[in-house]
Parts: sequence; C-alpha cells; structure tokens
Amino acid sequence: MAPRDDRILRITRTDDPPGLRLEGELDAARHGDISEALRALPAGTAEIRLDLAGLRFIDLGALSLLSGFGTGRRLVMDRLSPEVANVIETLGWERLPGLVRGTEGTA
Repeated sequence: MAPRDDRILRITRTDDPPGLRLEGELDAARHGDISEALRALPAGTAEIRLDLAGLRFIDLGALSLLSGFGTGRRLVMDRLSPEVANVIETLGWERLPGLVRGTEGTA
C-alpha cells in the first residue's frame, strides 16, 4: 500500500513488524481511511504495531474504532506522541481493550 497523504493524515504501511505509521490528525473525517488501512493488513497477524510518533491528534471515536479492531488481535501503540498519550491517559487504558502500550520514544 502506497502512503496516503491528504495533508491532514498520512498512513504508511509497515511490514516488519506488520502495522501502520500514522502522522497528522485522526478525526471523524478519517475513520474510514484508518479502517480501510487496518483491513488491508495481513489477516493472520496476531499483533499489529502502530507507530504514532507523528500523530498529533486522535479523537475518541478513532480510539474506540482501534480498540474494536484489536478484538482477537493485539494492537500495539508504539512511540505515542505526547498529545495522543495525554488523551489515552485521561481516558484510561482499561477502557480500550485490545490496545496495548508499546515502545517509548518519539520521532
């Protein structure tokens, strides 16, 4: 999958490990884009990695969508940007089944 760049959200597929790199803003207008990108990942993958170092904003609907996608799979959120980490910490990881904190650090 070629990188998607609409100047607001850039989605790039990663292969090793399987997952996605997200940069920009993930809001309601882009829920369909992230759903499509997640569905395009290999079906038998038990763990999906999301590199979020470049993600400046995520709305609650997107977090819910990601949590739902993680059912039966581990969705590991690597390199959380401070902005996204703050939203998740405020909401609470326990409210997001299927999502797991991954490696630390930013871009």
